[in-house]
Amino acid sequence: MEFLPAVFAQAEELARIEARQPFAAGWGEDGFAGELKQPCAVIWAARDGQKTVGFICARYAADEAEILNAAVDPAFTRRGVATALMAQLLAALAARGVKRITLEVHAQNFPAQAWYRRAGFAVLGRRKQFYGSADALLMGKML
Repeated sequence: MEFLPAVFAQAEELARIEARQPFAAGWGEDGFAGELKQPCAVIWAARDGQKTVGFICARYAADEAEILNAAVDPAFTRRGVATALMAQLLAALAARGVKRITLEVHAQNFPAQAWYRRAGFAVLGRRKQFYGSADALLMGKML
């Protein structure tokens, strides 16, 4: 397994992975293509041979960052892919001087909440009806 910064040519693969995860952000190929052009974006991808199998995306400004989207191909879950992606992302953000990172997670996405807690994130608050009729939990951590 390889973990590398994502490149523009992976936008379609990233969108395909995202489409297979019900709680992912729903950017689609155009969303990934646009995000990959952003100078403030940090996007890591996991590759198994020639196949992209997961990603994690964040944006940063000054010493703060926000995780915006993350997903792993269902065939590769429970193998440490997401944990390795998170480690790569956090190291890349720390190298850019980021000290605080936040994210929103669907209040019913219990596996993601548990994963974020294992990565050291804590619940900071709740955003009512952030996902239409569903709430989001705001989580964060210091680097």
